[in-house]
Amino acid sequence: MFINLDELGIPCFNEITMKEISKKIGERIKEAREEKGLTQKQLGEFLGYSTMGISYFEQGVREMKVTDIQKLAGYFGKDISFFLSPSLVMFRADKGTGTDGDAAKSFGDFDKFLAKRKAK
Repeated sequence: MFINLDELGIPCFNEITMKEISKKIGERIKEAREEKGLTQKQLGEFLGYSTMGISYFEQGVREMKVTDIQKLAGYFGKDISFFLSPSLVMFRADKGTGTDGDAAKSFGDFDKFLAKRKAK
């Protein structure tokens, strides 16, 4: 996984927290939702979450599953990297074809990580 820390304004990988990453993702979710003119309720209905749940995602209070981010990417017609970062490289796909098995594994690993964090 590759992360451009300068874009995040964070000097060292060890200092990145899931909270900071979730907040950046949430900002992008809100941006895409507002760009399309949707309410939090409408987006929640699409994903199966309450209005409060969408609000928590947008604020970075809750962590969204990568599979839900993938749904958002398709729904909004955006590349998944739009949600994962404002211009960061979070993973490297195979020449833009989206067929890189490492990227799929990276998403799976991230989902497992989030599930373990929630279980604690």
